[in-house]
Amino acid sequence: MTDDATMMWDEVADIGSLLSEFGPAEFDTPSLCAGWRVRDVLGHMALGHTTPLPRMLATVARHGFKVPKASLVESRKRFEGATPDEIRAFWQTVMVAQHPRKGITKMIPTKTGFLDHLVHNQDIRQPTGRPRHIPEERLRRALELVRSEGNGFLNPKKNLAGLTVRATDIDFSAGEGPVVEGTAEAIVMAATGRTVAAADLSGDGAPVLRQRIGA
Repeated sequence: MTDDATMMWDEVADIGSLLSEFGPAEFDTPSLCAGWRVRDVLGHMALGHTTPLPRMLATVARHGFKVPKASLVESRKRFEGATPDEIRAFWQTVMVAQHPRKGITKMIPTKTGFLDHLVHNQDIRQPTGRPRHIPEERLRRALELVRSEGNGFLNPKKNLAGLTVRATDIDFSAGEGPVVEGTAEAIVMAATGRTVAAADLSGDGAPVLRQRIGA
């Protein structure tokens, strides 16, 4: 089985390839994260790869310790006015550096980093009409993680509590309670709060999940 760190960097490389396909307008396309453009999502990841913990804490303090507000404002600021080539060039430095990890990403477990990058990859792919075939190994691992990851703003573990998840495109079923059924990607995206993905789910547990994420 491929380890979480390798899968995370594979996601970083996939994002780099995606950016090479984007035209200028696509960097300003609304992402799956409400209120966030594609460049803002990239700015969010860029901050994670470059900002040391002390500086990040000072930044959050300037925003009154309101983490979601600080994240949005600073993520927008990171690539505001940046050209597509400048954003692509930055991402190349992330791809080349890889180890050791820098910024606050080195404080985050690689399993969390992998899930974060996979979800953000889809956040910017889907609205720009560039679907991809996600390797089954990554989908399976992501399904495991959304059932066990309890930290962060969205808390997928809480969203899926008391529900059974059953993928229709790979052999994966886990949990107890009402069933949430759909593609592995749709389950992962809905569990992490992407409301648009909830429309692709079925089963007795789907309305419960929709209510929890406000879909």
